[in-house]
Amino acid sequence: MKSSDRKAHPHPKEVIMGVLSQSDFVSGEVLAKQLGMTRPAVWKYITQLKDEGFSIESLQGRGYRLKAVPDILYPDLIRQEINTSHFGQAIFHFLRTDSTNIQARSLAADGALEGTLLVAEYQEKGKGRLNRLWQSPSGKNLLFSLILRPDWPPQQAFYGTVLTSVSLCKAIQEVTGIEVGIKWPNDIYAGEKKLAGILTEFTTDPDRIEYMIVGIGINCNWAPPKPPSEGQPATSLLKETGHKISRLRLLTRFLKQAETLYEKANIEGVDLLREEWNRYSLVNNRRVTISNNQKIWTGIGQGIDDLGALILRLDNGREEKFLAGDVHLRF
Repeated sequence: MKSSDRKAHPHPKEVIMGVLSQSDFVSGEVLAKQLGMTRPAVWKYITQLKDEGFSIESLQGRGYRLKAVPDILYPDLIRQEINTSHFGQAIFHFLRTDSTNIQARSLAADGALEGTLLVAEYQEKGKGRLNRLWQSPSGKNLLFSLILRPDWPPQQAFYGTVLTSVSLCKAIQEVTGIEVGIKWPNDIYAGEKKLAGILTEFTTDPDRIEYMIVGIGINCNWAPPKPPSEGQPATSLLKETGHKISRLRLLTRFLKQAETLYEKANIEGVDLLREEWNRYSLVNNRRVTISNNQKIWTGIGQGIDDLGALILRLDNGREEKFLAGDVHLRF
């Protein structure tokens, strides 16, 4: 595993927010000394935090007090909630970026540690599988990427998606109580509608994976628009539960679930991940249509093989395996 001296240096606003969140009133002088800047510079950042939705009380002679925070996934907030040993211990936060996967690839190529987390409030070039555009309003959903460095051969790269999808299902059910499942290869469904998607990208050496990026987008606190007539219907946790959910809690629970399952798989083997995937699969023992290269097959889903290929038992009794394709379920 590579190491790196490249770290996520906290922005002064994140430092201020972190200090205020753990104290009552804090003087401008104390903040200025901690940040190595002047008190007017501290006041400038306090003003910016207020503009971003933080409720900060200012009292002459006592300093500043944090009264309420907006739903922004600042690293210090994540660190206060997280309970992992290395997933999410290095965090990069973006109010706006092209794509967390794009940023993660650059960091990973520079040697960023396994478990490095990149989270964005808005992405300009978010995409899903097959380069399909994935758009999301700012600050409403969970948009993040995680860097992994598994000691797996390249042919087992699909297990990054398996790990992520199972961990998402576990975290969503833990936080919201709603039943969700996995539609092969990379979608999370609630009922008959898509709730979340995963984009896994990786770079390999001849005999092993050098690094892997798992990018996740979860519809949380918005109402997705209706798709075109032949588009994929979508839903959100807001629509499914009837109330807003804590993006912070869902993110930190995912990281804990993913780290626990990842470490277990590294000890017991990746077959464990396939067994977990089968518990949440929406294609197993269900009539499935899959399209690939303008061809269409229909049959009964039989799960995935040891390389992540979808096994389909066709109507003539023959089994076919698919490493790629669009799956359509009959609910």
